[in-house]
Amino acid sequence: MNKILNKINIFIQSHQDLKIIIDHCREYKSKNDLKIYIVGGIVRDILLEKKINFDLDLVIEGDIDKFSKNLSKILNSKLQEVHGFPNFKLLLKEKFEIDIAHSRKEQYITSGSLPKWTKTSIYEDLYRRDFTINAIALEIKLNKLDIIDPLNGIKDINNKIIRILHQDSFKDDPTRIYRAIKYKSRLGFKFDNETKMNLYDSIKHIQNISTYRKNNELLKLLNEPNLNIILETIYSDKKLKNIIPNLFMNKIHFISKEFWGSSSQIEKLFFSIISFSDKAREEFLRSVNLSKINMKKISYYLEIKHLIETENNIKIEELEASKDFISTLYHCL
Repeated sequence: MNKILNKINIFIQSHQDLKIIIDHCREYKSKNDLKIYIVGGIVRDILLEKKINFDLDLVIEGDIDKFSKNLSKILNSKLQEVHGFPNFKLLLKEKFEIDIAHSRKEQYITSGSLPKWTKTSIYEDLYRRDFTINAIALEIKLNKLDIIDPLNGIKDINNKIIRILHQDSFKDDPTRIYRAIKYKSRLGFKFDNETKMNLYDSIKHIQNISTYRKNNELLKLLNEPNLNIILETIYSDKKLKNIIPNLFMNKIHFISKEFWGSSSQIEKLFFSIISFSDKAREEFLRSVNLSKINMKKISYYLEIKHLIETENNIKIEELEASKDFISTLYHCL
């Protein structure tokens, strides 16, 4: 365990923004009665020595309102309260986001519903999470960090295993099916047998989540660096193919990694639904609540698509789109 803590401490010392936040947490803790934990993906990725997504998840046992407002003031950041949960979000310009949540346990009344919650300890909080590899916490103490790993997440990280925490995990929250496939591709891990069979058995529960939640999970997939592997995993497995809309991202083999990596989220969305019928496209776009600006962009891209399909002499230089975008569009048609 000391070797793991050394790795974590070396990482923190080499990342000034994270160190400043932890130092402030220690100072605040010295004057207030509460417990503060770092949880989630950043802990997993530090242990894996992966490129870090610096969105930070903090869990609090204590007065979360007071702590969140204080941290927002210290970091000069915008504070947002998350509706329906004891959560806050801090937005740091051009750096990262900090999610602050009170430790809680959750109960799902029906499959796919938003859970009812009650405040509790960090241990029960970790038990409500999706996979063991994401159920590791670092307690920020005054002069050290302590690892809390009641579900052997570190062991599963070392063995490259994705494992659910309980039998009803996918049934409770079917969006975890998308996340499981995402982590399998991103990390190069495999499912343990029980998780794999449970995932297959739970696909029927995807119908219990709203179209908005399901399609937003698809939008998150578009930012994955190994999207082609994710789609290949889904399309090559008869049991999985119905978890995404028909023809979703079916042109990925015509899109270069260079363009995809530099394209905007709205460009990714456009190419992901380029083969949809007009009706299916309209329903998908309506379901994800795009802003008026982004809807106008999609409409303009569709106009360009129509021009390319119907006109012979197009003045490309007059189009308000990059050459790479136009070239990619030609390849997809």
